[in-house]
Amino acid sequence: MNELEALSLAIKREREAHRFYSEAAAKTANTAGKKMLSWLASEEEGHIKVLESQWEKVSKDGSWLSEEGYCTYGDISDPVECTEFPSSVEAGGTIAEDASELAVLAKAFEAEKEAASYYADLARNTKDPNGRAMFEKLSRVEQGHLDLLEEEARYLKHAKDMFTIHRFSLSKE
Repeated sequence: MNELEALSLAIKREREAHRFYSEAAAKTANTAGKKMLSWLASEEEGHIKVLESQWEKVSKDGSWLSEEGYCTYGDISDPVECTEFPSSVEAGGTIAEDASELAVLAKAFEAEKEAASYYADLARNTKDPNGRAMFEKLSRVEQGHLDLLEEEARYLKHAKDMFTIHRFSLSKE
């Protein structure tokens, strides 16, 4: 697979993830869950813009934009850190194992796991240092999403409600 094919596939995958999170957010009645899913959708939207700008640059002259260059088109946030998660003491009560939120999280978990692996593979196979750095960062961000979803599932199984972290309440402008 050449660089343009890899970028095209990455764009397609990010669009699918954006659609999934947007639809899940629209269907979720839980306010905290809606915020989390909407935040994830906006994350994927930023990734789409970055990847599209890279595709245009690589197709035009074969070179890659640096982080300073692609950040003018979209955003790749810093990975979510475990220190941002609520403590287990904040959990109380239980939720049914067949809850729709758990089904959404399970599907999202698999998608983020595949995305993190995909970007790590692309980073290893990209010769251009700017392209490699972008794919490495995307892999870390997707791994952060995966960590977030794993923690959310653990929390949800032992809590009355979905948790929220500060990032979910921030609006992207």
